[in-house]
Amino acid sequence: MEKQQICAIFAGGPEAGEPCMPVPDGAYILCADSGLHLAERLGCKPDLVLGDFDSLGAVPTALPHMTVPVEKDDTDTMLAARVALEKGFRDVRIFGAFGGRLDHTLANLQTLEFLRKHGADACLIGTGNFAMMMQGGETRQLKRREGWSLSLLAWSPECCGVTVRGAYYPLENGTLTRDFPLGVSNRITAAQTEIVCGSGTLLVICSRL
Repeated sequence: MEKQQICAIFAGGPEAGEPCMPVPDGAYILCADSGLHLAERLGCKPDLVLGDFDSLGAVPTALPHMTVPVEKDDTDTMLAARVALEKGFRDVRIFGAFGGRLDHTLANLQTLEFLRKHGADACLIGTGNFAMMMQGGETRQLKRREGWSLSLLAWSPECCGVTVRGAYYPLENGTLTRDFPLGVSNRITAAQTEIVCGSGTLLVICSRL
């Protein structure tokens, strides 16, 4: 892709390994507070660091930065998502969003839904997990990765018209509900799988086994 069509947000998750997907070359690098540590570890130069800097412990005055109050409605990652949308990015990839507190992980999934509902193609990328959301009427293809599982969960109360092809457990025009984890621990068996979401919001998770 051309330079800076992609925004890579670095969140402050504590995972120590390498992300399961690389940071795209030329991406706009947006660090949410202590996400700066991850960017530095991966050798990525931030275009902007923002947050209340309670996690980082100091304002990074030597870098382009935006300081916000500690008492605010947005998490630092949500604030970064808003800034990415305001700057016109519609391909947003959030690194460092897994591995920490459960409430932070759930908040990051809510941020993912916020991005999708505001027109961005977004995903969360960790060392052993990848997550994205599909809206009704969408079809996606995912390549097979050896040693990875595929799970589909209804993020909305109900997802109808769900189809999965090229997987060990295929599904044709099925219904998934939020109160029953029917789609957990599938795996891709073909070179790639095709996933269709007829209606609702479908959470797609790939996890290293």
